[in-house]
Amino acid sequence: MAGVAAALPRLHIGVPDPLRAHVSPGAVLQQWRDHEGRLIATGGRRGDTWWMHWQTLATFWFGEHGSVRAEPIRNGLDGELRDSFVRGVIPVVLLARGFEALHASAILVRQGVVALCGTSGTGKSTTALAIASLGPRHYSDDTVIYEVIEGKAFTSALPFPVRIDTTARQILGDPPRTVRFGEPRIESRSEPLHRVYHMVRDASLPRAHPAFVPVSPARRFEVLLTHSHPFDMGGDARRRAFIEHLMAIAQTVDVWECRFAPSLPDLLALAAAIREHAEQKPA
Repeated sequence: MAGVAAALPRLHIGVPDPLRAHVSPGAVLQQWRDHEGRLIATGGRRGDTWWMHWQTLATFWFGEHGSVRAEPIRNGLDGELRDSFVRGVIPVVLLARGFEALHASAILVRQGVVALCGTSGTGKSTTALAIASLGPRHYSDDTVIYEVIEGKAFTSALPFPVRIDTTARQILGDPPRTVRFGEPRIESRSEPLHRVYHMVRDASLPRAHPAFVPVSPARRFEVLLTHSHPFDMGGDARRRAFIEHLMAIAQTVDVWECRFAPSLPDLLALAAAIREHAEQKPA
């Protein structure tokens, strides 16, 4: 692969087409929903081109190379278009172009990228920000893109707007500076995927003292699959590649379950414990 830098698309905003704005471009092959189950977008394929249809915003068209073309439902939506492009469209485009993705926030330590996976509402984004406030680089807020090279996973940082609620901001301060809603810019350098934590809330534990449990090689695939981004708009070869790549990182990446009692006042202590554990040698 040429790397994410070569595959990352630019956004071209076209002229609104009121006649097609609210109509699905074709048969739906994939759906995307928020954590409350509400439909966000649908997707499909027409010839050698894929599409993502956001009913209240636009249809995004893309192929294996080149830019993404957005057909907005009306004028005046440039800010929303670029936000959705960075958050939701770029990861899907990269999946179409052969990369893989974990639904995870991440930080970068000296050994490589550490991904925090968990169900929506677990607090992985806030925890990643808290760890970053202690020194490590904030690497990802919601999606970790990776490619498998000779059986090992390497990640590339994507631009992302940081999300932080008011209460967490009072504890952590302002989030790290990052690219916001503009044309995406990334570094050409990739980093090894060092460790994955499956974050699980457990109120029975002492606050700020998480329990770290290694995930056995036999269970790693299951855990990683649960938090992977599938690409249902691809063919059989793409689906086989997805499974093969996931099996490869299940065999080579250190995976742990991190059980913790949620407590915002103890957030920085929790972050320090995770950072210390993340910088240890793999099990």
